[in-house]
Amino acid sequence: MIVKLIMNIGVIILLICSPVMSQTEDSASFSADRPGFATSPEIMDFRKVQLENGFQYTNSFNGKIHLENYLFSSLLVRYGILKFAEFRLQTDFAYNIVKDSAGSTVVYGLNPVTIGTKIKLLDQQKVIPEISLLCNLTLPFIGKQEFLPKTFTPALFLLMSNNLTGNLNLCYNYGVTWSGRPEPLLHFYAVCFDIGLHPKWDVFVEGYGYAALHAYPSWNLDTGVAFLITDHLQADFSVSGSITEIPEIYLLSMGIAWKIPGKNKPNDGLTFFKPNKNVL
Repeated sequence: MIVKLIMNIGVIILLICSPVMSQTEDSASFSADRPGFATSPEIMDFRKVQLENGFQYTNSFNGKIHLENYLFSSLLVRYGILKFAEFRLQTDFAYNIVKDSAGSTVVYGLNPVTIGTKIKLLDQQKVIPEISLLCNLTLPFIGKQEFLPKTFTPALFLLMSNNLTGNLNLCYNYGVTWSGRPEPLLHFYAVCFDIGLHPKWDVFVEGYGYAALHAYPSWNLDTGVAFLITDHLQADFSVSGSITEIPEIYLLSMGIAWKIPGKNKPNDGLTFFKPNKNVL
């Protein structure tokens, strides 16, 4: 039942968004966490809902094992629970093909569900970046048995960005993931340049990677484009490749982000601190 719901979300969005898009709302507040791997510190407006959905294909080969991974309906739901915080729920349906000298194996099913929150800490003030904290928790009991972690898997990410000019934005992240051990299992890092070519067109280039326990760190290069179809609907396409393991790993992704329009409600959300504008 859950799998069918996830798989049909994209179709439902396309069916219902046309009549709803006639409503108007300030588009300046629209910000999506896709495409790309770096996450913006921008949070959802209070009591607003945004659906971010897409398809991803990854191809990797280490000389012995060839892995093809498809993520169908890779869904992220974001909801503004406070003026300074949003609730997040994320999962996707995975279809994995593993090929080696003995043949091929196919495993498919729902990936683990991750819940979390993004909390705004600071707005940008001159050279001081905009800063948010992203807290995630991957659950070990919802999803395909082969994909589930053995324990609850927490992760923390520090999200920062600086608007360098009117059309150029720098976003950078650092995160750690734990899995039943005191020391982090995985480190994540990303640096992204976003360039606004047009009020509706953005392109980005980013470097990102992972450092696993007792393993060499990896670096990848990602680039793509996002197009704002309406004030509330964005489409995107991106491609990624490994720098440290060329050309064994590459990734293709496409998707949409839809901020559900609605009437503005009284601003009764709790406010959070902002730095004094005269800090510098």
